[in-house]
Amino acid sequence: MDEIANPHDAFFRESFGRREIAQDFLRQHLPESLRAAVDLTSLEIAKDTYVATDLRSSYSDLVYRVRCGDGELWIYLLFEHKSHPEHWTLLQILRYIVAEGEGYRKQHPQARHLPPVYPLVIYHGTTTWRVPCDFHALINPLPAALIEYVPRFTYALHDLSARTAATIKGEVLTRLVQLALRGIFSAEPLERLRELVGLIEQIQDRDTAVAILESLLRYYVQGTQRIEEPEIHALLRSTASGEPIMQTFIDRYIEQGRQQGIDIGKQQGIDIGQQQGEARMLLRQIERRFGPPPEAVRQRILGADSESLLRWSDRILSAESLEAVLH
Repeated sequence: MDEIANPHDAFFRESFGRREIAQDFLRQHLPESLRAAVDLTSLEIAKDTYVATDLRSSYSDLVYRVRCGDGELWIYLLFEHKSHPEHWTLLQILRYIVAEGEGYRKQHPQARHLPPVYPLVIYHGTTTWRVPCDFHALINPLPAALIEYVPRFTYALHDLSARTAATIKGEVLTRLVQLALRGIFSAEPLERLRELVGLIEQIQDRDTAVAILESLLRYYVQGTQRIEEPEIHALLRSTASGEPIMQTFIDRYIEQGRQQGIDIGKQQGIDIGQQQGEARMLLRQIERRFGPPPEAVRQRILGADSESLLRWSDRILSAESLEAVLH
């Protein structure tokens, strides 16, 4: 799976990238007529993403394909995740569809038709989704004489945000993922996480439960920036069911956190030592060129980051005054 920097996108792709979650979600949320026409047991992830390699870090698309009817017709299902409203969502979807068409042509040079695409936007932000849902709404003005020449399409929207009364349906794993996305912006994220950890114990497959728990904890720590590791440890201890595998995970998680803390501390110590050495070297250069610097300047240099120290070190080679070095 392509690397996605945004923790919301990463959790979305990690979760909906599981076939069983996507399959159950579609079973609950596809329009009835489409659900009756497709064979969800044939659902498979499309290996060829709609987005070019150089753009993949900017997008969080997830594409499945499913057989339609008794023939060889496949429908592409485009899952697009949004954690905040984006006005140009329709234009982005159009790019996906065009890119898919070009990719399909290359893979099937004898084909004379393209497979259909069902675009589904899953949203869980804090503000109301007021984004154009018809491509014609993006074109202004649109003279009547040009209407037939402008593409017209829409997308399905599944709004999970807390501002809606969306019904969270599906098996426990599907409901858990949707509730996690919905609760990430809660004013009480630790309480939402406590509820989600409770749901995990209902997952029958223990390996899946452990994987989802690890993904969930990482998402809520990174995605909220308001939950600290000690709070996670306390929550896990208080909700432990006593099952050996869950207790093993808790012990492993805490040990990983402890070891990461040690490693980070070591690296921070190395970085700080290197930074202090750069600061002392710059101070010596300043003293040789301009004489002993004022105490305020010394403190400023000793407290500066590496980027500033490098910039000032470059300037001292040609600067005619101390002020010119530090401006």
